[in-house]
Amino acid sequence: MWGVQNTHLSGFLKVDINWEIDKKFPVTQQVLEQHIFPLITETYQLNLHQIKHELERHPWVADAKVKRLFWNFINIKISAQRISMRWKNKDCPNDAKTQTCQGYISTKGELFTPNKIIKSNAIIATSAHDKDIVKTLFDDYQTYKAIIKPMVITSISKTNIDTLFIKPNIKVVLGYQKQQKRLKNFVKVYKKLRQSIARAKLNRATFDMRYAKGFSLEL
Repeated sequence: MWGVQNTHLSGFLKVDINWEIDKKFPVTQQVLEQHIFPLITETYQLNLHQIKHELERHPWVADAKVKRLFWNFINIKISAQRISMRWKNKDCPNDAKTQTCQGYISTKGELFTPNKIIKSNAIIATSAHDKDIVKTLFDDYQTYKAIIKPMVITSISKTNIDTLFIKPNIKVVLGYQKQQKRLKNFVKVYKKLRQSIARAKLNRATFDMRYAKGFSLEL
């Protein structure tokens, strides 16, 4: 789980660092060293809180624990962000790859947009580039996931309305209000329709649940 390496910096600095880095961390130790370089040039003026704060500013760092072991020797333990969802900015073109256009949502519901993008099988979430909206999206997803279980959400979009894609290729439009009630109605409707409509056709249908007294179905 952890990789431990000692960095001896006395040749040009005055500090030794023992690194404990999560093996799932997708960035090199050298990048982290450069990130805190200005803060570790003076042994007696080390500000451990400042070092921690600077490390946690890095998008891939979920948590940094910094501890002084001796006057010129510190231990730094780095935990990597865990990906819950891949994130796309609703206001960007689909092929845009800038930091403001793509990133991830962590298992804590936090948006982070690193320069380094790695492969992931996590579901795709689309929203505005707003941390509060992203947190709401993440919380709603947990609720929606529980409502439709054992069905599986493959994509969620929170624009002006909430829209879900459910495996294999079912689209469910929930709108901007009463989403939980509408999703529960979808589950009931879907179970009934399976008795009269071929599964292959139903599993690529679009359900619009925004109607006060029903829904629309596009096969």
